[in-house]
Amino acid sequence: MAEVSGEIALTNDYRFRAVSQTAGDFAVQGGLDWSHDSGFFVGAWASNVEFDEDGTPKEDQVGADFELDVYLGYAGEINDNLAYDITLLRYMYPGDNVSQDYNEISFGLEFSDFRAAYWYTNDYAGSDLDYHYAELNYSYEFAENWSLDLHLGYNFGDAPDDDMGKYLDYSIGVSTEIAGFGLSVAWLDTDIDSDAEISSGTFQNDGTVLASVSYAF
Repeated sequence: MAEVSGEIALTNDYRFRAVSQTAGDFAVQGGLDWSHDSGFFVGAWASNVEFDEDGTPKEDQVGADFELDVYLGYAGEINDNLAYDITLLRYMYPGDNVSQDYNEISFGLEFSDFRAAYWYTNDYAGSDLDYHYAELNYSYEFAENWSLDLHLGYNFGDAPDDDMGKYLDYSIGVSTEIAGFGLSVAWLDTDIDSDAEISSGTFQNDGTVLASVSYAF
């Protein structure tokens, strides 16, 4: 048996691994997923972005203003307490004068309230450079419909080394559901060296408060 689900969301900033893809501006996002009892799934996700003509996030310049991600994968259980998933993703940025579309693969494990994942690409944003990302997430329901959400990620590989260097990103937040809408607020920051930190506009990567509202269907 198959199931189709979706979600739309509004957030005050679209941060990808702690780096703004919208120059610090709001983003409207949405996705559709198809999943089968066998464990296979496919889906698509989209968001507005603010990119310049060369493919990097820029303010008030011509370039991609739309991101479309498509993915397929398989999810299963090792036992009653441990689940896993394998996903192949394609990131696409229509409208860029310089193509930065690329593929990425991820491996995830879930145990109790923890989720760990590893992501890898050998051609990050069309650069021919590899990018590794490892993350650990924890969600604790401290009251009915209220969760404490913790995240820690590590960015490394040739692509980060060529830009900001290896870095950690982390966040702490709370989330809830009210009248069918998901609400979340979190503090996000990194250990990026101060010389490489950007606090406003283009490629913003400083600490910030992220807030979002979403609706699942």
